[in-house]
Amino acid sequence: MSKVSLSQQIDAVETELRERRSGTRAKMSRSVAEFHTKRLEAAAATLRWLQDNEARIKGALEQ
Repeated sequence: MSKVSLSQQIDAVETELRERRSGTRAKMSRSVAEFHTKRLEAAAATLRWLQDNEARIKGALEQ
């Protein structure tokens, strides 16, 4: 999987939230939908990694 920047991940999550809140889901081309899905998957992976490493991250910040 290619790298997806943190800002792209945040944008993907915010876009999804905005669309769900408004109740309007724009029709996307297949390539746009795949790109959007890839960014959401990357955001989920990032959040899982942060969750798995939460104690270590907090420990490093306390030093």
